[in-house]
Amino acid sequence: MALICIGSVCFSLFQIGILVLFIINYFSSHIKKLFSRYFPSNKIDNEIESILQLKKENKKYEEGRYIELQKNECLKEIFSLTKNLSVVLKFGSTWCKPCINIKEYFKNQKNSFDVTLVDIDVDIHKKLKESHIINALPTFEFYFLLNNEWIKTYRIEGGNQKEIEKAFKKYCLSK
Repeated sequence: MALICIGSVCFSLFQIGILVLFIINYFSSHIKKLFSRYFPSNKIDNEIESILQLKKENKKYEEGRYIELQKNECLKEIFSLTKNLSVVLKFGSTWCKPCINIKEYFKNQKNSFDVTLVDIDVDIHKKLKESHIINALPTFEFYFLLNNEWIKTYRIEGGNQKEIEKAFKKYCLSK
């Protein structure tokens, strides 16, 4: 077994490899954001942009709405019933200060965009927290209906209002 020693402390390469993987996993969303700036927008982004432009010209869309997901409500049902092209999920909690601070801003986006906003309390919906791999609060996930299929287009961890605003402008139909 190969060892790396620093002073009197020795580590196996296996332990160092595990540590490196944890670090990469932790910073992966930040790494993806960093590298996305250096590459041109992909095909899906171009399709979304053209669909939003057509919808805006035709004025065929549903008004924006805000939903607080209740204990017995199903997220799939909300996706199937919405007539909007965009759904934004906000994962938060009642004890999280950034979640509380961003809640009114998030709720008011229905006045600026024709989008379905879903506020999900991770303490009530633990399975959704696990299935969406929520590691930071608040977390925002932007979904777009493309070819009759909901596609996750963007994810934001944290309450950076400027970044959230950019995502709304890019993936949601403005009024």
